[in-house]
Amino acid sequence: MSNILFLDKMQQVIKSYDSNEFIECVQTKEITTNASELMNDTISVSLPFDETIKDASYIAVNDTKEQEFSLYRILTAKDEDNSLSFEAINFAVDELDNFIIKDIRPKDRSFSYVINQLLSDSGCDWVLGVCEPIKTVSSTFYYTSMREAIKALQELGAEFTFSIEITGNKITKKIINCYNQIGKITNKRFEYGDEVLKIVHQQDRTNIVTALIGRGKGEEVGDGYGRRLEFSDVEWKKSNGKPLDKPKGQNWIEYPEMTKEYGIPSNGKMLPRKTVVVFDDVEDANELLQKTYDQLAYYCRPLVQFSTEILGSDSIGNTVSIHRGDRNYHYQTRVFKVVTDRVNGRVQASLGDNLSGNSINRQLSQVQSNISDLDSNKMTWYDSTEIGKYQDDIMRGAGANGGSIYMVNGIEAGVSQSRETYEQVFMDGPKIQYSKYFMIQNNAGISFKQCKKGQWTTIKDVHNGASTTAWTLDGTFNASFIAAGILAGVLIQGVVVKSIGSNSFFQSVLSNGAFSIEQYKKTNNVDYTKPNWQKDVHGGKVGEFIGTYNGDTKKANGSALINYPGYIFSINQDNGNGTSTPVFQVPSNSTFDNPKFKLFGDGTLYGDINIKGSLTVNGVKIDTNGYSGGELRVDSLKVNGRTDTNELYVNGVKIDKNGGSSGGGGGWNGQYPPEVTSDRDKRYWQIWAMAIGAGFSKQAAAALLGNAQGESDADPTADESNGAPGFGYGVWQWTDSSGASSGRVYMINLMTRAGVTDNPDTITAQFKLLMWHAPNGQWFATSAYPYSWSQFMALTDINTATQAFVANFERPLNGHPERSTWAQEWYNKFVNLEISSGGGGYIAPISSPITVTSEMGWRTSPITGAQEFHNAIDLVNGNPTTPILASGDGQVVQAGSNYYDWYGNYTVIKHADGLYTGYAHQSRIDVSVGQNVKKGQQIGLMGATGPVTGPHLHFQFMDEYWPSSNAHFKNPRDYINF
Repeated sequence: MSNILFLDKMQQVIKSYDSNEFIECVQTKEITTNASELMNDTISVSLPFDETIKDASYIAVNDTKEQEFSLYRILTAKDEDNSLSFEAINFAVDELDNFIIKDIRPKDRSFSYVINQLLSDSGCDWVLGVCEPIKTVSSTFYYTSMREAIKALQELGAEFTFSIEITGNKITKKIINCYNQIGKITNKRFEYGDEVLKIVHQQDRTNIVTALIGRGKGEEVGDGYGRRLEFSDVEWKKSNGKPLDKPKGQNWIEYPEMTKEYGIPSNGKMLPRKTVVVFDDVEDANELLQKTYDQLAYYCRPLVQFSTEILGSDSIGNTVSIHRGDRNYHYQTRVFKVVTDRVNGRVQASLGDNLSGNSINRQLSQVQSNISDLDSNKMTWYDSTEIGKYQDDIMRGAGANGGSIYMVNGIEAGVSQSRETYEQVFMDGPKIQYSKYFMIQNNAGISFKQCKKGQWTTIKDVHNGASTTAWTLDGTFNASFIAAGILAGVLIQGVVVKSIGSNSFFQSVLSNGAFSIEQYKKTNNVDYTKPNWQKDVHGGKVGEFIGTYNGDTKKANGSALINYPGYIFSINQDNGNGTSTPVFQVPSNSTFDNPKFKLFGDGTLYGDINIKGSLTVNGVKIDTNGYSGGELRVDSLKVNGRTDTNELYVNGVKIDKNGGSSGGGGGWNGQYPPEVTSDRDKRYWQIWAMAIGAGFSKQAAAALLGNAQGESDADPTADESNGAPGFGYGVWQWTDSSGASSGRVYMINLMTRAGVTDNPDTITAQFKLLMWHAPNGQWFATSAYPYSWSQFMALTDINTATQAFVANFERPLNGHPERSTWAQEWYNKFVNLEISSGGGGYIAPISSPITVTSEMGWRTSPITGAQEFHNAIDLVNGNPTTPILASGDGQVVQAGSNYYDWYGNYTVIKHADGLYTGYAHQSRIDVSVGQNVKKGQQIGLMGATGPVTGPHLHFQFMDEYWPSSNAHFKNPRDYINF
């Protein structure tokens, strides 16, 4: 049983729990495959709702010593279904990122010394606990975070863990532990194929090597030869306990079983796949053979990731052995991931090669790189001897035949009696006497020298010549060497960047995180040793873009554009000839106490407007008492609360207590009369039913059908020119008159403005768009048909209504009298058919109170974060295992988890009207395929199977069992009133 604490933002304990009080408590630790990244350490918990911890900031888990805890910072918290859920990550990674090291440059210092220096310099309140590495560190830590410094140390061959100690109700110590390797080397051995060792993933490698030639440190060059150490004289025998047989005289070691499996076929047998591996620091043949074998044991086998449940929660980093008897090889590997369920005590450990998620890509990339390194390090005997012959010439100098690079030793430079290389000289000619420009690299950095051609003849002349340092070894760069070009991806910190405007009227300055426009001030040289050196750079401020901060929290909270008195701040529109006109302007007489602004041109404001003060429209003052004088005209007016008026007209139509104008998208229950059977007739019936439901007269509804036939034959996916810009799309052929985009893109953009979220390629979405688009800019009353949109909806003459739609909405170049004939035909066909009500008798699939947590339509996926079409509505009622009921009579055609993975346990019922209803993510299914069910009959229980964020019912209507497109999914709200 684990002790788990919740802490507030000041890291003080709020409340303590035992792990058996949780609904879920899963802790995950993973050693990353990238040495530059710290261990991933997260925890996910849920428990019954508790008011005292709902605003907690940290979670502490006691899983080792009595007072030692792992501490996690809470990233997300959810309060739903009478429970609390938290996701948290190890807080050390975040906290250490906020402690900055100013300047620490250790040279040959121990790990413990360096870590303590870093902690002290950064002002960090952490202390060093265990520190195993005995190697030394030489590096530079300059204005970097404590987190990045620890990552840099980890790349040198160490691994880190973090813990805290809690005494009473507060944290009393924060501890960093540094190990050579997390975990311990154990005697645990697994047999490949054991039931307790599950193979999670296996990846065969294309560059498997079955034999390696090992080469050690090379001999010093004296006679032109550079031989490297080999292990030809070392003998290995398996009978003497060695892992492989390697006879004397053989300069390679081979895994015969792997050659038989992966070797090169030749004349009926398999030859070993060989390559060379070089160890520059190995001087003993026996050690060289052992290191070569260690490399071979890794590169001769496929990558395999295992999991097991027999190791403990403290096994992270432990080393175990994997034995593969069928191929007669074994190797050591680490436990790289441990997932601990602290409620039921179950532990799942992952070991072997980390092939999960992004780790596989990194690891395979690293393997390919390592194999490439082995290939690039191959050296034939001829290569070795040839290199030896000219290596000494290079060390001595440019040589008789000339050369533009000179390796200078200490004797030649006159700085020591050593023949070791002291500096490297680059010159622009083949010899010193023919050169004018020189670049020198040595332990002081990089410098440049110049002389008259022929002035210097020896390397000592070059060494003693005057120089200008460009880049010192500690990283200081002389900016005077930047003459021209582009600086890309450069971080400039703690300086002033200044850019001069045209004719030197103004300058732009980036300083201390603020961007300023200033009066021009000429600057030649800046003496940074002067306390007021910035006065030599800055001019009078005109305007500024700054970051803002909260004075209480001392943290950034936003940004601001600052205009200074006497100057204009303006957002302008360019006219194409070098001048511009303002759209928004803060005038020069605006002050802190009396701020002013001006707006120019036409504009549109979306959303509510709250005005504190008076409002004057074209000279008419509007205030809380109404308005005085003149006529008030507004394009859009939203009134919250009661409005008293003698008469109200909307688009010319009088609205009174006896009636009014119907609008909106038009409801339709998805039902067809028995007489409507063909797919074509069903499309027209849907428009007819939606129009009648939206308040159209039957004659005006027929006018829509006649025009739909002329435009697209009522096909919501009709495309006039296969997606080309400037052509029409959809039932009423929406067209971008500017020719900039295709009809479908133009239509979808309109739907976004209209707030239509249904599948755009459906009649439902396009009818809703029609109802918005017509009164919002598309419908223009003409002299021949002087009707507003509302008046059109009430017309009772079919020909008048049809031609009014042609003239006022479609506005073609030529008339379409034939559409009146088609409208009359549809009117005759549908006028006496009954529009069914009540949604066909379908009922809600769960009991009340029902909450819709996600509507049907396009949304951001809560699982992947990508845009997706949600083909159903998600329902909950407060009971995570509530019974699921058949929405109508029918036959079960799907019952199980074999439909699509993302539906989990899924049931589909086929109904007599040709529709299908789907019920996804069930925890239990109570029916079987072929079974007939009645409306209201229990068919299963709500659950969370498949990829979900929590228990809910994903409820669908479809007109196909396997929908071929999103258009075949129907909105359940068209059938049931939720």
